[in-house]
Amino acid sequence: MHNIILQDCESIANAKLPWESLQGKTVLISGANGYVPAYFVYSFLKRNDLYNSRIKVVALCRSEERARVRFEDYIGRTDFEMLIQNVCNPIVYKKPIDFFIHAASPASMSGRYANYVETYSANVVGCHNLLELCRRNTCSGFLLISSVDIYGNTGSAERFSEEMCGKIDNLNPRNAYALGKRGAETLCVCYHSQYGIPAVIARPFQILGPGIALDDGRLHIDFISQMIKSDKIILKSDGSAKRTFLYIADAILGMIFVMLTGIPCHAYNVVDEKGEASVMELAKLMASLCSGRNINVEFDISQRNTPAVTQAPAASLGSSAKLRALGWMPQYSLKKGAERVMKAYGL
Repeated sequence: MHNIILQDCESIANAKLPWESLQGKTVLISGANGYVPAYFVYSFLKRNDLYNSRIKVVALCRSEERARVRFEDYIGRTDFEMLIQNVCNPIVYKKPIDFFIHAASPASMSGRYANYVETYSANVVGCHNLLELCRRNTCSGFLLISSVDIYGNTGSAERFSEEMCGKIDNLNPRNAYALGKRGAETLCVCYHSQYGIPAVIARPFQILGPGIALDDGRLHIDFISQMIKSDKIILKSDGSAKRTFLYIADAILGMIFVMLTGIPCHAYNVVDEKGEASVMELAKLMASLCSGRNINVEFDISQRNTPAVTQAPAASLGSSAKLRALGWMPQYSLKKGAERVMKAYGL
């Protein structure tokens, strides 16, 4: 595991949180093979190493081969267990579980469009299966990892606040990811209303972090992949679209805040307004951080092969007020976060 990831997880484990809520508890994390949910695994186990918190982590993964690579440092530990199955199948686990984190979903751009049914099902059917398992346990908390994509097109240039809801074409299969996240959110609300499940929802915006395959397709990793191969970053648009980026350690910390202190049935943007940048601005920033090399940012719109998915507006900006009210504060600027990610990939 790269030192950058180890440092991140140690900082999360040392953060001021109500860790006593997790003392001696079992946490099941679906989609644990993903680079973002894997950080939950690393951070909880690091908390055990530092403070003997006795958190039992159950990593639900579809691929045992990938899981053994991702978690090779933890195999054999008594506080770590792999549960190998598809989250879309009924979940068979007989031991008690206290907290649930549903993060299973194709998240890469290529993954989302390779199989629309799988994308939608992992979010909705997977969420249903976890909520049913939660209902059979004495559940202390259920965290759904949703997405900024649920906002769709609001027809407004304002920052998204949690009560906003925009247009998403439900007859376009390319919207399976966004609509699947919306469906999972509705399921959480229904299970809270009908069964009292203490479900909370985190809506992360764009997360910058290491541990992603270079062919993943997400914006920052695409830039890194291009810089590794050449002295160019080629943009497939005019670069004017604005997004909000947050370093992964801050994002994980924010989502743990939501899980442990959020109000059931509420959603929380996981975002930092200071991380706002256009695609062009992010490309130029990352190019400038590539030490000892002159990286040019160029345009080639003919290479664009991903049409607009949810008819998203030119700006995907969010308000962090609700999350900050829980006590969360980001530690990394966009520049510092980008530096850390690039260092992890040898740039």
